[in-house]
Amino acid sequence: MTIYDENTILMSIASHPKYLKLVRSVILQCAMLMNFSEKISKDITLAVDEALTNVIKHSYMGCLNKRIDITIYLLDDRLELKICDFGKKVDPKTIKPRNLCDVKPGGLGVFFMKKIMDEVDYDISSPKGTTLTMIKYKEDTGEQSN
Repeated sequence: MTIYDENTILMSIASHPKYLKLVRSVILQCAMLMNFSEKISKDITLAVDEALTNVIKHSYMGCLNKRIDITIYLLDDRLELKICDFGKKVDPKTIKPRNLCDVKPGGLGVFFMKKIMDEVDYDISSPKGTTLTMIKYKEDTGEQSN
């Protein structure tokens, strides 16, 4: 883990699920430092965990030794997270949550990410891989309304 300045943290991990616990811990602590409620901090952590799981499964096809970069920006008005992989590109137009009526295990990561975070954006402009940016604004620190 590298801390560039008081507002920027960079983590590079291998695409092995055993490292997800470490990332979850860092994300939870960052959200709590920014005074998000415990519930929203846990929700943000879930969104990041789902995103990383998708990278491992879809971009790296389960390969356990590929690099994933996670950049965390602790800004005045928001928590901004960038997840960069260097694997198979994803077409953002094809990324859709599955229908909730389709009852089966798994497949709800994109649904949770879009439900929890205020902004979710996929950038495929780099030569390899995808950069996922997720933003949670601080003014939304109460319980989410459904």
